[in-house]
Amino acid sequence: MNQIDNEKFGQFLAEVRKEKNMTQKDLADKLFVSDKTVSKWERGNSMPNVTLLIPLADVLGISVTELLQGERLKKDQTLQSDVVENLVVNSLDLSLQDTIRQRKKNWIFAFLISVGVVVVEAILLTVSGISIEEMGDSLCISLLMLLFACWLCIFAKDLLPAFYDSNKVDFVSQGIFRIHMPGLSFNNANWGSVLNVFRIFTLGTAILYPAICYGCFLIGGFEMWENIKYPAILILLGGLLVVTYIVGKKYE
Repeated sequence: MNQIDNEKFGQFLAEVRKEKNMTQKDLADKLFVSDKTVSKWERGNSMPNVTLLIPLADVLGISVTELLQGERLKKDQTLQSDVVENLVVNSLDLSLQDTIRQRKKNWIFAFLISVGVVVVEAILLTVSGISIEEMGDSLCISLLMLLFACWLCIFAKDLLPAFYDSNKVDFVSQGIFRIHMPGLSFNNANWGSVLNVFRIFTLGTAILYPAICYGCFLIGGFEMWENIKYPAILILLGGLLVVTYIVGKKYE
């Protein structure tokens, strides 16, 4: 299978751009992207989105095949259709990988913000006169949710093995993360959405639970919190189950 060499692609792109007497900004403006994006392509750090391949090739006056191969075709040279197809498929894979990496960075950022919010909430609970013992359950739940969120946002894989797409599998195991949902088949069409549901749930619960705790103490004191803390987590878990099935089935 013909693999795309990012560095070769970038060097060829820079070479042809310079032949056309264009700066990185000139090329970027024609494609409606930033010059930093073009710079990343030329350094081999990322690949253009597949939708930009034809416009990019047109601007440079070369074919998409030459662009992906990182070299000009000799006169009268043609490539077999399967070679061209492999090049296009690989460009899709690289574009997808770039997208996944960017989304991963966004989720890591969201996780760090959530940690900061929980720390602020713990400080507010303490200065408001609530003892560590009284808010202990709230902080334990938040820490547990942040632990799972850490795995989901940083370490969880956004793509499942290929056999999930050709078989009905209702179980996923990744490190400390286990999920088994009878009646729901996991595959690469729905896994990303399901994973996002779990990320939102863990981060949201980590932030929301101390807020509920604080609200209960303001309204009805420690007794109200004792009466509501367990039903609250059951309601949240029930909501997670329902939403996961809905989202999973929608994209299954």
